[in-house]
Amino acid sequence: MSIKYKALDWAVGTTNLPGIKEDVYAIAKRDIVAWPTLPATFVTNMGELVTYVGSFTLAALANWQRVGIIVDKSPVDGKSQGVRPSKTFLNQVVLQHPGVEEDASGFCMQANNDDLVYLVQTKKGKWRVIGNDMYQTDTVIEQKLGGAATDEMGTTITVTVTDLAPGLFYTGEIITEDGVINPIIP
Repeated sequence: MSIKYKALDWAVGTTNLPGIKEDVYAIAKRDIVAWPTLPATFVTNMGELVTYVGSFTLAALANWQRVGIIVDKSPVDGKSQGVRPSKTFLNQVVLQHPGVEEDASGFCMQANNDDLVYLVQTKKGKWRVIGNDMYQTDTVIEQKLGGAATDEMGTTITVTVTDLAPGLFYTGEIITEDGVINPIIP
């Protein structure tokens, strides 16, 4: 890989919108037949290095499943880990789903021991991938039913995975049971 850099500028006064949108998509990794690819180098900007080219190819009848979340309680983080020359990133998303009934509990039962890939959409409309073909995701579930009238209740889905970069970008198709989502292409 040819390592080169370009300027990393920031325009003072630019609004930076934190968080993700309310629909997250998940799929079992076994339902991904082929992954989009990552370029080995960039042509015009460094962002090309962390943006998948192409779309996920899914198994017959497979599609991305929607998980509705509470956006203000669902952060996404990527942190450097390890030592050179083998440093990677530990990516994490915490998905706060308000439901605790049968469907939420069924999802939790299955996801607890499965290897899923998640797509989250930033406030600016860009899709990020939590999961990859090299490392397994770890999905940890916590469900709270609450006690008092003012207690919090819901399902917290915490996903962690090792990856090459903090949340790779995805501009391809997202095939769902409701149709195809064509993300914003920068």
